[in-house]
Amino acid sequence: MSTGPGSRRPSGTRPPGPERATPAGRKVLAIIIPILALVIIVLGLFVWNGGGGGDGSGSATATTPLVDVLFIEGLRRSQMAEIVETKTGIPAADYMAATDPSARGMRLAGTDAPTSLEGFLFPATYPVDPSKPVSALVDYQVATYEQRTEDITYAAALRKDLTKYDVLIIASLVEREASTAAERRLVAGVIENRLRADMRLDIDATVQYAVGSWKEELTQDDLNSDSPYNTRRFFGLPPGPICNPGEDAIRAAANPTASDYLFYVAKNDGTDLHYFARTEDEHVANIRRAAANGGQ
Repeated sequence: MSTGPGSRRPSGTRPPGPERATPAGRKVLAIIIPILALVIIVLGLFVWNGGGGGDGSGSATATTPLVDVLFIEGLRRSQMAEIVETKTGIPAADYMAATDPSARGMRLAGTDAPTSLEGFLFPATYPVDPSKPVSALVDYQVATYEQRTEDITYAAALRKDLTKYDVLIIASLVEREASTAAERRLVAGVIENRLRADMRLDIDATVQYAVGSWKEELTQDDLNSDSPYNTRRFFGLPPGPICNPGEDAIRAAANPTASDYLFYVAKNDGTDLHYFARTEDEHVANIRRAAANGGQ
């Protein structure tokens, strides 16, 4: 009941208004308020992150784990495609399509027709996101090739009428033929000597590339292949790289060791080294020496 205009409030009573907290009440509020604030923050984060599950429509989403993919030196792009599929689940066909003959390959090689990226797919270990298009990996490989070879000097090759792409082709042959730094440069020199002498290269690795397998024993049908990559039948360099060489092989091809060697054959003694010869007679003798080693 309200009081009239002239009424007085009984002495000792409080004026009307909200009740005030007692000291004990204030202590309770001091504890409860921070707890409530913390609960609100936690609930907000829970909602922000998509409720901890469901359709993942929150602003923050889980990232796909990266997969390290290793490509060793000397692989064909088809082998790389198989590794990509095995390691990441990305179809090998996608990798092949991304590296097939294209205007990009033509630009890199300096050719006048669409060219594959064989040779430009630099061997290394790459972190791959399986959820991304395989073109991201291919771009990474090509960019790595360009970065790792940008300081190589090709002046010596140009003086011999060899293009930068020719050097890459020779490097791919060297990668398959030699495994040590010293021999890579020697083998590169032999290849150049045979080219200048108008001799067939007669490199088995090119036949292996032509038939699509690095098999050790080649059949007569393999050797008779009419593929332009078959240097047992056709003169000059193959039309493109037969594998993707590493930096050492590319540097060796750009700066080969000068010699008058025209032949080499694997020693077959377990060292993975070669006998080198200047004449065919010396070469035949070396072949006999290698056969006598019997793979020891």
